[in-house]
Amino acid sequence: MDIKEIQKFIETDYLAWNKHFVHQDKKTEAFVIMLKIAEETGKLAREVTRSFGFANQRHLDMPSKLDDKLASVLINTVLIARCLDIDVPAALNRKMEMIRERLKNGGKDECKDTLCHDMGCGCKKNK
Repeated sequence: MDIKEIQKFIETDYLAWNKHFVHQDKKTEAFVIMLKIAEETGKLAREVTRSFGFANQRHLDMPSKLDDKLASVLINTVLIARCLDIDVPAALNRKMEMIRERLKNGGKDECKDTLCHDMGCGCKKNK
């Protein structure tokens, strides 16, 4: 499965089922989705914590929902990208290229902050 398939699912199925995500005002729609992402991220964090054994016995005995919670975060992230007119594949490609550049630079970003020198950020400018 790829991002395009997730986007198609959102357009054809998910929005029809979850009408509360569609608002006339894009600002409100983005806010509602952001709250949902925060909720789902909290649930994912709880599942990750539980998967490492940090929960009471009652919760440890429950079947894992880790994959389900991760999928919810991903779907809602693609949903907010749709709302904000973000081209997800292009954004991912830019981010991966930025990470590749950082790795080439020994793990340091090319700093864009002119005040960084006083803060010792470790960028190329401070060498």
